[in-house]
Amino acid sequence: MNTRNLDDPLESSDKGSIEVTGKSHDVTTANSADSPKEFNAEELGRVYFIRHGESTSNERNIFAGVLDVDLTSFGRLQARRAGVDLKKKGTKFDAVYVSHMRRARQTCEIALAESQALKSPDTPVEIDHRISEKSFGIFAGRNLNLLRLALGYEGFEEMLHSHNEAPPAGEKIAQVYSRAARFYEDKVVPHLERGETVLVVCHQYVLEPLALYLSGLPPTAYKHLKLPNGKALSGVDLVKFRDKESGGAASLRKEINDLSIMWAILIYAAAFLVGSLVGAISGAAGGIPSALFRAIVVVCLAASTFYTYLDIDFAASKRKVTSTVKYLVYGWMAVRWVVGLFLIFSGLLYQTEADLYKVLWVLFWMVPPALTSPVLSVLWGGNLYPSALLSRTLSIVAPLALLATLKVANLPINVDSLIFFGVILILGLAIPGAIAQFWRDKSPVESNHHSKNWKFIGVLAVAFMALATGFQFTPATFLSDIFSSTDTARSLACLQQLAIATLVFVSMRVVATLTSVFTKGKLSKAEARDAYILLVNPNFFLWAALFIGVSATANPEAVKYAIFWAALGFFCIPLIEQILFMNSFGNDILRETLRSSRVATADIKKLFLQLDTDGSKSLERTEIMELLGLIEDMTTGERSSEEVRSYITDYLFNTLDSDKNGSVDLAELEEYISTYGLVANLNVVSATASPGGA
Repeated sequence: MNTRNLDDPLESSDKGSIEVTGKSHDVTTANSADSPKEFNAEELGRVYFIRHGESTSNERNIFAGVLDVDLTSFGRLQARRAGVDLKKKGTKFDAVYVSHMRRARQTCEIALAESQALKSPDTPVEIDHRISEKSFGIFAGRNLNLLRLALGYEGFEEMLHSHNEAPPAGEKIAQVYSRAARFYEDKVVPHLERGETVLVVCHQYVLEPLALYLSGLPPTAYKHLKLPNGKALSGVDLVKFRDKESGGAASLRKEINDLSIMWAILIYAAAFLVGSLVGAISGAAGGIPSALFRAIVVVCLAASTFYTYLDIDFAASKRKVTSTVKYLVYGWMAVRWVVGLFLIFSGLLYQTEADLYKVLWVLFWMVPPALTSPVLSVLWGGNLYPSALLSRTLSIVAPLALLATLKVANLPINVDSLIFFGVILILGLAIPGAIAQFWRDKSPVESNHHSKNWKFIGVLAVAFMALATGFQFTPATFLSDIFSSTDTARSLACLQQLAIATLVFVSMRVVATLTSVFTKGKLSKAEARDAYILLVNPNFFLWAALFIGVSATANPEAVKYAIFWAALGFFCIPLIEQILFMNSFGNDILRETLRSSRVATADIKKLFLQLDTDGSKSLERTEIMELLGLIEDMTTGERSSEEVRSYITDYLFNTLDSDKNGSVDLAELEEYISTYGLVANLNVVSATASPGGA
C-alpha cells in the first residue's frame, strides 16, 4: 500500500462554510421522517466508523478535546486490531476521511497499513476538521474526577453531556451534531449513493452525535455512550450500539460506575468508619478470624489490582517516568530508611518490650507506598505511571529489606509474618496484574471497554476491604476508652497513640508538601501530585502484617491503638486531602473561566477586518499571527511568545488553508471559531506540550 504519512502537513478537505442543499437534511431539527437511514449494503454503499485508539489523555483520565495528543502504545495496538477486523471483513474503501488531530490520524494510518483496505493505493486520505473532537474549552487537560467533584455529578453531566450546555469556552453537543451531520451529508452520502464504501476515523464526541443523526434523532436525545476505542463499526453497528448503551440497564450501570469512581475516597472512608463503629458497638474482641480476614484482604486487593492494571501499560512505564521524580521518591525513601535504621539500632527508642510500639511507628515510615497509589493518581490528576511503577518496585524491594532488618535487630516480632505480605504480593498484585496485562494485549478493545463499564467492582472491593479492616482493628473497648474510661491505662494508650499517629501523618505531609514547593518547575504538576501520593501513602497492610507477628509485648493496649489510628489515617485522611485538592481545582477553574471568555464570531470578524487593510477578506501568515495576539489581549490579557504564536499560526494554516495559497479566508476562520472557539491559552498548552507536531 502506498499511502502518505498522516503526520505530514495537513490537507484539509473542508472548503469553509458548507451550505446543505439538495439531498441534505436539516441537521438542527432532524427527526425520524427526514433523517438519513443506513444504506443497504447489497444495494448501495456502506460506511464504517472508528474511534481513535487510546490516547495519552484517555490513559491519564483527562479531557483532551482540542489538545493534540498522541496514541499510547496500547492505543496503537487497538488501531492494529481495528485493521485486523477490517481485513477479516474483506472491506475495501473508496474514500477515507479522518480528523486533523494526531490521535485520529495515527489510528487511521495504522489501521489502513494493517488491513490493506484501500481499493487503490492512490485513494487519498482526506482530512476534515468538522469531525475533530468536541472542544472542552478550559476543561481541556483537566482531570475528569476532579471536575466531577468540583461541579457535582449533575452539574458535570449537564455541562458536558447536555445538548445545549458547554464548558466555558467550549462547544455544545448540538454544535458538534450540526457540523458532523454536515460533514456526513457533504462527504459520505455522495459515496454511498454511488454504492461505494467509506471509512471515517474520528472521536467519541463526534461519533455519538452521528449515531443520533443516523438514528433519525435530534441532538436533544444525546446520551454519553462510552464508545470503545479502536473498533470498526458500520453505520448499522453504531446505531445498534447507541440503542443498546442508551437503554435503562446500561444507563444505570454507567451512572453507578461514574458515581462510584467519583466518590471512591469518600466510600473508602465511610466503609472503614462503619466497620469500626460496628466493631466498637458489638464489642467483638476477637474480630474476624485471622485466616478469613487475610483472605478478604487478598481477594479485595486482587479485584482492585485487576481493574487498575487494565488501564496501565507497564511495558511502556519506564520511559514515561522521568528521572527527577524517581530520584525524588527513591531519595526520600532512602532518607527514611537511614533515619529508621539509626533509631532502631541506636537503642534510643527501644529498651524494653513496652517500647515496641515506638519501633512499629518508625517502621511505618519505612514501608513502601501502598499498592493502591495508582488509584489515587487517577482520581487526583497525577501522571499515573510514577505511582504505578515506583509503588510496585518499592513493594518488592522493601519487604526483603525489612526481613533482613528485623532478623538483625532481633526484635520480639515474628518475621514469618512477612510471609503474609508475600502472599499479598503474589495473589493480590502479581497474578491479577499479569492477567489484566495479558487480557489487554490479547483483546485490547474488549478489555478496555470492560474496564470503562465495570471499574466500580474494583472500587467496591476496596470499600469492602476497608469495612473489614475497620471491624478487625477497632479495639472492643474503644467507645468506653474515649467517652467513659474505666481503665486509665487503656484510655491513656488510646490518646497517646492518637497523638503519635497525628504527628506521623502530619510530618509525612509537611515533608511531601515542602518537597513539592522546592521542586516547582522541575516536575510537572501531575508528577508532583504523584510524588506527593507516594510519600504520604505508606502500605498499611504490609505494616499491619508486622503486628500479626508480635509475639510478646508488655504494652498490648498501645500496640492495638497504634494499628487502629494508623488504619483510620490510611483510609480517612485521603478524604480531607481530596477536599483540599478539589477546592484548589475549583478555584483554578473559576480563575480560568474569568480569563478565558469565549471570543464570539462577531469579535473575530471585527479583528479580521481591522487587519484586512486591502479588503481581500483574507489574511496572510504575519497578519494571522497579529490576529492571535489581539485575541490573547481580549482573553488572557497577556501575549504568548512569538515562537508559540508562530506554532499556532502554522497549526491554523495547516487546518484551514486548503488551497495552500498562503492566506486564510474570513469564511474559513469564522466557521472554525464558531465550531471550536479560540481560547489562546489552551492552544498555548497544546503547543508547549508537543513542540514540532501539528
